[in-house]
Amino acid sequence: MDLLNHETMQTIVEFIWAIFAYIGILVMVVWWAKAVYLLIYRRFFNHSLSTWIVRIKLWHYLVLSLELLVAKDILESIVNPTTEWLITLWAIVVIRTVLSYFLNKEIAEVKEEIQYYEEKVKRHEAEKKAKEKIATAKSKK
Repeated sequence: MDLLNHETMQTIVEFIWAIFAYIGILVMVVWWAKAVYLLIYRRFFNHSLSTWIVRIKLWHYLVLSLELLVAKDILESIVNPTTEWLITLWAIVVIRTVLSYFLNKEIAEVKEEIQYYEEKVKRHEAEKKAKEKIATAKSKK
């Protein structure tokens, strides 16, 4: 009277990895569509919306999607533990992990660049205000 026999466990794991696969693909498709929408919206209506912000959000969700798909592949290897599948899984995981690493690295670099330019704009605005104050003070004399 084993409640969780091998077939039941296999069915449960297959169900879980299917959920990971669908969610990973759904996240990827939805965020690509949203990014395209935001870029079109930016182009025609809101020029202040940064393309970099859209790209960073897209990259974040792409990394999430890749991580979900890696989890799906690992769960799938529990159900199909053949040597051929494990070698294929290893290659897939390595490729997706490398992609995630470089996407995260790119995100960090872009965030630093955005922060640098925001600080540069703030310094420029502060200098401009200081010059305006000096000019105002000189004109009052």
